[in-house]
Order: sequence, then C-alpha cells, then structure tokens
Amino acid sequence: MSLFIQHGHGKGNKITEALSAGSVNGVVFSARNEKPESLDSCIAELRATADCELLFDPQFYVSTLVPPNDRYLPEYYPYYQAGRTAADFIGASKLQRYAKLTLDFELDRGLDRLISPTVLVNGFSDRWSQVALTLADATVEYHASLNRPPPLLLSLVLSEGAFDSKDELDGFLDTITTWDVDGFYLIVARDEPTYAQQFDEARLAHLLYLVHVLADRNGFRLVCGYSDFAGILLRAAGAAAFATGWAQSARQFHVQRFLKRPSGGRPSRLRYSSAPLFNSIMLSELQSIHEIGRLNAVLSGVPLDEVITRASAPEASDWNLSVSEQHHWQTLCRLDGALSGRPRTDIPALYERLREAFGLYTSLPAVPFERFTGSDHLREWGRALRSFKDLAGI
Repeated sequence: MSLFIQHGHGKGNKITEALSAGSVNGVVFSARNEKPESLDSCIAELRATADCELLFDPQFYVSTLVPPNDRYLPEYYPYYQAGRTAADFIGASKLQRYAKLTLDFELDRGLDRLISPTVLVNGFSDRWSQVALTLADATVEYHASLNRPPPLLLSLVLSEGAFDSKDELDGFLDTITTWDVDGFYLIVARDEPTYAQQFDEARLAHLLYLVHVLADRNGFRLVCGYSDFAGILLRAAGAAAFATGWAQSARQFHVQRFLKRPSGGRPSRLRYSSAPLFNSIMLSELQSIHEIGRLNAVLSGVPLDEVITRASAPEASDWNLSVSEQHHWQTLCRLDGALSGRPRTDIPALYERLREAFGLYTSLPAVPFERFTGSDHLREWGRALRSFKDLAGI
C-alpha cells in the first residue's frame, strides 16, 4: 500500500469513492474532524467493503498550539487538553498518562497500526524536541506492556526549518533509530502558508535523507502524512506510503490551519492535477494550454481525464471540485505506480522525469502560469535529488 487519503472535514462519500476506484489503498483519519461515533461507523463500513489500511492521527500536537482550532478534540477525545505548555510534560507520570490515554483510545477502534502522541518540533535542539523524544519513549514502554497490540508508528511532526542542519539531523536519527517499533508517521510542517509544490532544496534533500535512513537503511515502515506531490520523492527515497487530502488545506501541513482565525475566505478555484508537470494547475491554465494545441501533453492519463477530453474545451467541461479531488488521487496513484520501490533505481528515473517536466513547462511560454503553478518547484526538486544522492551514496 502506498497512497493514503488524509482525512479532513466533510468527507461525504469521497473516501469510499476513491477506494472503489482503486486510486488509494489506505486512510489516515484525523481526530479533530470526526466525533468518535462517526469515526467508528466509517471504520466499520470500510472494514466491510474495502481492503485498505486504516490509521488514526490522534492530533495530540494541536494541544500545544495557541489558540487552537481543535474542533471536536476537547469534547470527545480523552487524551486531549488545549493549552498545554512545556511544564505539562515534566514528570514521567504525566508522559505515561498521555501515552496510555492516546493508545487506549486507538486500541478500541480496530486500526491496523497505532500512532503515538507527539508535539510539534521546530528544531532538533529545542526544548520541544526533547519533549517529543521523552513522550515517544513513554509510548514505546506502554505499547510494550500491552497484550498483542497492533504495531506502533511513532509520530514525528517536524517543522520544515528543522531540516536546516545536517549535523543536528544526524544526532536526531542516532536517537530515534534505537527504538524497537514498527515505524514512523512523519509530518513536515511547511513554512509557505499557500498551497504550493515549492520546497527549499537543502531542506528537501535532508528530508529525503531522513526518509532513506529510516526506511531503506533501518527497515522502518514510514508513512508520510500531508505529502501531496512531494510524496512521490519521499516514496522514491524509501517511504512505504504517503498521504494527501481532498481539500488543499489537507494536502500539505500548515500550522495556520490548526489555529483559530476569522471565518470566511475565498472558495477554492478549480484545479487540474497534471502528472507530466508534477503540479496542480488552474483549470484556466489548462484552458490556455488547450488553446495553443498542447492539451494532450499535460494530461495525466487517468480515467477522469475523460471529463476534460469529451468536452470541447476544459472550461466547457463538467469539471467540478468533486471531480478534481478524485482526479488528484488518480494522478498521484499513477505517478506512484511508476516507482519500483528501489531507491537506487527510482531516484535517477525520477530525476529524469523532472527534467522532462521542466522541458514541458519551457515549451509552454504562452501560458500565463501563476506564481505557485509554474516550474520553480522542479528546479528545487531536481537540485534536492542531486544533493540527496550524494548524502545517501546512491
């Protein structure tokens, strides 16, 4: 299994539709968006109708954010309490209690693997890094005391800026690779608050190195949450699975999404996820590509492309938000399907595909791509892959 749905608000029939289409093969449920009884009903339905891996992100990390946008967490989840500070993590008994409450809640859900509680880490040498490590230790200890529990994934929620220092990253890896667990559930909190594929090349290279060391060198199962298109790079480096949501706010992890803010905002604009471009572009940009006779060059080659191709033009089609969401998973599934699961093979092949994507962008000079739908990310990804190859010795 390799592509999971990152669960969010307003699931409707999105999950069952994607599983039925074969676009995804797992779900990472999020606590803040479902009441427990609704969560249980959905899990029971999926167990009866689909062959998929079901995980649950307890979102314990929201408890340290101020002011939190925690929705159902305070009222329905016994391990959660808003407004926790560093003082709330002093003392072994507190940490043991957090671990017990979180895992006990998950044990009652019939999940395939358990995910540990954790906190957001901004840097590997800051105080929250130590909190995350000691909380993980307490969780490993409690999990070991249980009678035949599901395998444990230790949760890591790491700020993008934490990947600035290779030396600090190596020290962190030296610590976490000593744990006797099934694997890790990894989230990277992105700096850019807008949905975009750009990623600082040095940080991305270090992230790929972390994935490779954990998954390929040490044999841990690594599930990368909120990964979107960059999840293809993480899979090429060795990750077992990656997840992305239906809404843009659940495709990547931004701390702002978990903070209270004024209601309102503009509705999402229609997008098209292009496998050849490794990007989610605007439908209006797809229309411009059609008008210069290059539509076929950017189509993803997935079943829902038919909604576009059977119409006279992209903007004249029946393309809507629901179709776009399902198409996004189909596109990522196709990109993932081209990987072999062997980093030494996948990294060079992916690098060549990125070069082809950049060349395709270059051949479309008349298309007015916006700031975050252009080719900038491909330069960053390509340089990151080259740096990662040197770091990993591939």
